[in-house]
Amino acid sequence: MGIPFTKPCPECQEEMELITADDVGEVVVYECPECGYQEESRVEREDADDTEGAQPVDPLELLEDDPAGEESDELPDADEAE
Repeated sequence: MGIPFTKPCPECQEEMELITADDVGEVVVYECPECGYQEESRVEREDADDTEGAQPVDPLELLEDDPAGEESDELPDADEAE
């Protein structure tokens, strides 16, 4: 769900317009062009529940040898080539 661009003004019941949002969209500011009323509010992220308890992926695990046991594409050391 995205952030709505308009919402009803609690003062005059006209449409308030979204005038700014922070980088991650957690704090939004609406302003009514009719009466000048401004409202700042926090937006609850829906995907916050999905990320709770999730473990970050370790990039080193992705670089480890293939579990199937295939040869790696790495070049041999100079000492081993002699």
